[in-house]
Amino acid sequence: MSTRTRALLPSTTRPHRIVVLGAGYAGVLAANRILTAVSKPGHTSGAVHLTVVNPRPDFVERIRLHQVIAGTARTATRPMSEMLHERATQVTGTAVQIDADARSVHVEQDGTMLPLAYDTLLYAVGSHATTQVPGVREHALPSASAEDAAIARERIAGLPPEARVAVVGGGLTGIELASEIAERRPDLRVVLLSSGEIASGLSDGGRRRLLRELGRLGVDVQSRSRVARVEAGQLVLADQAPISFDACVWAASFAVPDLARRSGLATDAIGRLRVDETLTSLDRPDIVGAGDAVVTPDAVGHHLRMSCAAALPLGGHAADTILARLRGEPATPISVGFGGQCISLGRRRGLVQMVRRDDTPRDLVISGPVGAWTKERICRYTVSTVRAERRRRSIKLGVSGPPRVGPATLGQREMETAR
Repeated sequence: MSTRTRALLPSTTRPHRIVVLGAGYAGVLAANRILTAVSKPGHTSGAVHLTVVNPRPDFVERIRLHQVIAGTARTATRPMSEMLHERATQVTGTAVQIDADARSVHVEQDGTMLPLAYDTLLYAVGSHATTQVPGVREHALPSASAEDAAIARERIAGLPPEARVAVVGGGLTGIELASEIAERRPDLRVVLLSSGEIASGLSDGGRRRLLRELGRLGVDVQSRSRVARVEAGQLVLADQAPISFDACVWAASFAVPDLARRSGLATDAIGRLRVDETLTSLDRPDIVGAGDAVVTPDAVGHHLRMSCAAALPLGGHAADTILARLRGEPATPISVGFGGQCISLGRRRGLVQMVRRDDTPRDLVISGPVGAWTKERICRYTVSTVRAERRRRSIKLGVSGPPRVGPATLGQREMETAR
C-alpha cells in the first residue's frame, strides 16, 4: 500500500475528519458527494466527520452576480441548507493558516481563532477580484463577491440618465456585466474596456456575433485599452487618453487567496496550490484540491480555466480521490474537457461558443434568444447538480477525454476568460 493511500485511511478509533475549505461550487459538490457515498448501505454511518469552512453562511451563485449588479436579480445567494448535505458541519469563518505538519487549520471566527484538526483537507478556497492596478480599491467597484455586487448595484441604480459606466475586463464576466447593465439601463452610456482582444477565446465568427450584439445594446467596446491606474472619475490608460466615468465596475481578472503560499505549501507563481493528476497536493498527500485555487499538471489540465464549468468536475473528482483512498484504493487521474463557453447578453439574448475538449473554439456558435435560453438552462443545471449530490451520485461531470493541443501559457487564459 502506498504512502498516499495509507495517509487517508480512516482511524480505527474515531471518525475520519475531513475539513473542506470553501463552500463554492467545487467545495459544496465535493462535500455532498463524499457524505452521500459514506451514508449508503455498506458504509459505517459515523466513519466520516466532514466540516465545511466558509467566510459566509450562505451559498453564492457567482455566475449570477452580474445580474445582481445590473438589478435584474435581487440576490445571487441561497441558504446553505438548500445546497449542503445535512450531515455536514458548517463553520462560518476564514481560514488564515494551514499547519500541515500538525494537520490543523486555524480559522478566524468572530474575532477568535478556532483550530480545526483534520485527517484529510480539501482545499477549495476559490478566487476573488484582483486589485493590483493602482487605485482600484479606492475608485472602482469589484464584482466577484455577493458583498461587492450589492454595493455595485446601489451605485449603478443611483446613476442619473446619460451617466457613464465603465466596465473593465474583456473576458466573459466583463462582457456579461456590460451587456446586463446596458439592457437594464439603456439610458446609461456603457463602455467596455479590455487590455487585449474582447472575448479572446471565441472563434472569429463568434466574436463578430458578440460585437454585433454589444453594438445593438449600445455598448462602446474599446479593445487593447490597458488601464494603468484608476483615479477619481477617470481611467488612466497606458497609451491612450484617459476615459472619464461616473461608475467603474472592475472585472479585469481574478486572483486566488494566498493561504496555500502562506502555509508553506507548493504553489505556482500566482499562488494556486500545485496538485498532481489525482488533485492531490504535490508535497502533502493528505491535502486534495479543487476549483479556481489549484493548478494541475499541464498533461491533464493546461486547458482548464477559472470557471464554474471547471469547478464542478474538479470538485467531483476531488471527492472521488478522497473516497478511493478511504477505501484503500488508488486514485485515478482527472480527465476533464469543455463543451462550450456560454455568455449571457442581457436577459433576452445570449451566445454559446461550442469548443473542443481543450477549450479551443469550433465554428459552431448559437446566439440570440436560443443562446439566452441555453445559458439560463446551464445556470440552473449547476445548482441542481450540486443539490442532487446530497441524495445520489450524479453522472460524470464535464466532457471526458484528454486535451489534444500543447500547453497554453500557465495562468494566462484562466485570467482572461475567468468568471
